[in-house]
Amino acid sequence: MRKRVRILTSGFLLWAALSATAQEGPELLLGGDVSFIPQIEDRGGVYRDSGKVKDPFQIFADHGFNLIRLRLWHNPRDGYCGLERTLQMARRVKKRGFKFLLDFHYSDSWADPGHQYKPAAWANLSFEALKDSVRDYTRRVVAALIAQGTRPDMVQIGNEITAGMLWNEGRVGGSYDTPHQWRNLAELIGAAICGLRGSGPGADSMRVMIHIDRGGDNRGARWFFDRLLAQGVDFDVIGLSFYPWWHGALSALEANLNDLAIRYHKDLMVVETAYPWTLQGYDAVGNIVGSSSQLHPGYPASVEGQAAFLREVIRLVRRVPSGRGIGVCYWAPEYISVPGLGSPWENNTLFDFQGNALSSMSVFAERPPAVEPVQVTLRLNTATLGDTLRPHHVVQIRGSLTGYSSDRLPDGRKVTWDASSELIMENRGGDYWEITFPMYPGDKLSFKFWTGFTLSRPTFQRVGWEGPVIPEGGSSPAERVLVVGQGDTTLPLQFYNSASEARPQYWRPCELKADSIAIYFRVNMIKAVQAGQFDPAVHGPVAVRGDSLSSGGALSWSVSKVILQREVSSVAGGSFWSGVCYLPRGAVVAGDTLRYRFFIENAPGSGWEEGPSDRVVVFTPTLVLRGDTTLHWDYFRARASAVASEARPGEAPRHFRLDVYPNPFRDEVSLSLRLWTPGRVRISVFDLAGRQVDDIDCGFLGAGLHRLSWKGSELPAGIYLVRLDAQGRSLVRKVLHLR
Repeated sequence: MRKRVRILTSGFLLWAALSATAQEGPELLLGGDVSFIPQIEDRGGVYRDSGKVKDPFQIFADHGFNLIRLRLWHNPRDGYCGLERTLQMARRVKKRGFKFLLDFHYSDSWADPGHQYKPAAWANLSFEALKDSVRDYTRRVVAALIAQGTRPDMVQIGNEITAGMLWNEGRVGGSYDTPHQWRNLAELIGAAICGLRGSGPGADSMRVMIHIDRGGDNRGARWFFDRLLAQGVDFDVIGLSFYPWWHGALSALEANLNDLAIRYHKDLMVVETAYPWTLQGYDAVGNIVGSSSQLHPGYPASVEGQAAFLREVIRLVRRVPSGRGIGVCYWAPEYISVPGLGSPWENNTLFDFQGNALSSMSVFAERPPAVEPVQVTLRLNTATLGDTLRPHHVVQIRGSLTGYSSDRLPDGRKVTWDASSELIMENRGGDYWEITFPMYPGDKLSFKFWTGFTLSRPTFQRVGWEGPVIPEGGSSPAERVLVVGQGDTTLPLQFYNSASEARPQYWRPCELKADSIAIYFRVNMIKAVQAGQFDPAVHGPVAVRGDSLSSGGALSWSVSKVILQREVSSVAGGSFWSGVCYLPRGAVVAGDTLRYRFFIENAPGSGWEEGPSDRVVVFTPTLVLRGDTTLHWDYFRARASAVASEARPGEAPRHFRLDVYPNPFRDEVSLSLRLWTPGRVRISVFDLAGRQVDDIDCGFLGAGLHRLSWKGSELPAGIYLVRLDAQGRSLVRKVLHLR
């Protein structure tokens, strides 16, 4: 962090084992950088808990700490934070059973973004000699700690090195933002890691942290780590400082943590943070935080406000995707004012001015209940969408999360009200779309459906958005609402609302009747209009005619019994016509078929659509059991030779089947292909702009199950279309690539 006075930049550390998950609070390690203790104790300072004088390490342990961070200076003027004092402190740390984080500053004094000066002993060394000194010094320090039985559990290479370290050789940013300087910095960090790994028994188990100050600055954090990782630096943990008066809002911290976890696949710690318990002062030293303008909205300068702030920081870290959040770090909870050592941090400690432990310290002993996510399946039917949506187009869930989650689901997928939302539905045949994702019990998803031909080409109504919806249990139009229960759930089928008037969340275009099977017919008449065969102002209406026997008399080839209604607000000035036919349930037998055609009443010609074959509905067991279906729209006059079988959720036409897993994916996706008949197979991959990014000729495959894979790790993050071509047919699956 940037400091206006000489003051320590450290903090409470919450650190979890590598296997920690985002919701499992007990696996976080809690602690703090308490490097001021020797100076304060040497000047007569004491710490109390409930009025009793106690060893400060005992107080921290009693309030839930299980890790201590210590800073290390090379050759400090007064000896404090040098190697000998650090060895003494490390013995106290390990005696109490704490985990131990060692913070190398590689300086004789404070190191931060504005101060990264080399130790005086290294001032005139060549670059090669400097690297040797860094390596040897690191090895010697850690070897001494190992020799006395106080091996660190994690080692921080540099402190807030956003602008580099060991200036000017390892300086970056500004006029030093050059490939040469980044190589220098990488070599210096590499020398330190080399020294660490060669320090003695157990050295390979120590995790390495790289620490910068950009807790609320995602752009700045990405600038640094993009360049550092491009140099091949190998480390384990990203450390961030977050002080709201310098680094912004908690929402910015949350967004940054979540992005970095997904982008770099590394664990993260808020390795420095703090908040005031008062704005009053005690000694004559001016405090760093002394104005209400420096406070975060919603968090007053009080013991309760401090506790609430710390609780929220911990909560955000626990929720980092994929369990990548492993800690939080507060600066100097022990830095009280004593004679001869004033403190500009006295109102940011976890002790009052007399050294009594504040109740806010107990936040570190709190543990959230174990929460396991449940799986939620949403299903949508777009037969009621007034545009020419096809299965390879885009249906997206846009919205917001509240509760334990915020803008990301437990699996890391982002949920927003704009195009960046990562909830992309899969087509399950015809008008049916489906998506399954995890949520925490009790969380609320407010959402609406958005449709487009690509993410940048919306359907024509309301720029892709559906109309107003009355949520389940609500009384006024708003958005759809889902509140998750305690178990996995599949929501009832929902229909897209193209209308301008509000409709209930679970409305249906057809009535479910116990004695009937409902079939929703839909046709687009634009090609008939363009061919001069249909003028809706003169001709019509449009009807469905078909076989009387298999429809139980609901249809007829000679009389129009099912009249479709024009969707006046649909695309191309109302080109869609739709309606429901109710077939007597007793007349419908699984496995039978229903033949039909669309027909124009009062047409200048015969009124029949062209084509040598009738359209066909297959009465599948799913249709008979469920009692209704929608037939995916088609153009009037389209060739009717293909079977328009019932498009039911989860089932593609029985020529072949393609499943992809995992989805979303990061590096490689598995393709499970089942062929009902043998044939030549080709798999093509496209981005949403229609550009082909890969092509796989699978050759001639026999009938049965085949397992393939596609590696997309080199492609940018985003949505891709995997198209399977076989037997003269195509099938498309969407996949979401995360980096």
